[in-house]
Amino acid sequence: MTAPVDDGFLDATARREYLRLAAATLLIYFTNAHASLLAVVFAKHGMPLPQIGLLLSMYGVPVVIVTFLTGAVTARIGTLGTARLGMAVMIVGFGSLQWTADAFWPAMASRLVWGVGYGLLFSPLFTYAQSRLTPARFVYLLGVFSSMAPLAQAFGPPWAEWVLAQGGDDVLFLAGTVAGIVALLLTLGMRPLAKSSATSGLALGPAFARERWLPLVAIFVSGSLFGYLASYMAPTLQGKGVAIGWFFISSTCAMFASRFLALKGVESFEPRLVVGGGLLLMGIGFAITAAGASALSAAAGGIVFGTGYSAIYPVLSAWISRGLAPSERSGPQAVFNAVFTVGLNWMPMAVTFVVAAFGYDAALGSLAALGGAMAAVLIVLGIGRRTLRAG
Repeated sequence: MTAPVDDGFLDATARREYLRLAAATLLIYFTNAHASLLAVVFAKHGMPLPQIGLLLSMYGVPVVIVTFLTGAVTARIGTLGTARLGMAVMIVGFGSLQWTADAFWPAMASRLVWGVGYGLLFSPLFTYAQSRLTPARFVYLLGVFSSMAPLAQAFGPPWAEWVLAQGGDDVLFLAGTVAGIVALLLTLGMRPLAKSSATSGLALGPAFARERWLPLVAIFVSGSLFGYLASYMAPTLQGKGVAIGWFFISSTCAMFASRFLALKGVESFEPRLVVGGGLLLMGIGFAITAAGASALSAAAGGIVFGTGYSAIYPVLSAWISRGLAPSERSGPQAVFNAVFTVGLNWMPMAVTFVVAAFGYDAALGSLAALGGAMAAVLIVLGIGRRTLRAG
């Protein structure tokens, strides 16, 4: 009798839960993508640029702090409960801007609440998605799931721009709020995970086991490189007289193509080699962009960068959870995502000094060197580990 084929899901119900969670993740990140229009909204209300900068950047503070705390919250109310709480808080923070966007301190309160919600939902969504999968296609299906966030980021800003132009602030915040509410409703009726056995503290202990230090450093470096895109890639390309779409569209398309086509079967490869190769490609993509001053070089850099980044997050997320039961993954995933967020949001502050002293191309080159150095460490360790196994 032929054994049933393992399609990567625990059972038929797990497949449906995975698809529903993917849709919910797409919608809640779609709500989050409306942040791209906040600077326009605040400026329309007459806020000075320094205040707008604070409103945009201070959001990252509760995101990082609360992300570290999600392991403790999950241990008490469960993975789904934490994700739902995060969605609800984020919806309140976003929706309240309809009434607070015209004054600095009320708007700051809304942004901080929004950040708390985002910090709560980030890790539990990925932890629950992992729990629906078997090892058969774990990295591939996790890669597809993690594509929901950049997919929302690709379509959210143009949609928000159109809504703002057609209906103004009120319609913008209403549309984003509705998307978030639908996301929350999609999570109802899913099977809960068992609560973590860690009933006190932050439930972060397993994250700091010796075997998890390397993936934590790697995700920090990856976040640091990716953070340049949101902070300085636009002025870098504008200084070269190149439309920013050449890099951003090409990198997004390359990332999606790689995740849907190239991640199949990646579970069989040594993760150090996969992540090292990805970081090397990210660094090369930056180097190509820095060296050129044309649309072709920007597009080529974007393709190489996006291809490299595509495998890093899902492979590292799987690596950080290796050997842990689903109920014990919330703490390590919280630390993992917090470290990624630190690199994403705080490395641009350090890069600012490089930009001021040496220019944008030098900043790109320094980050390319950082990615290359981390890649070299991972590749050397990966080759050594594979050699030991072969021996």
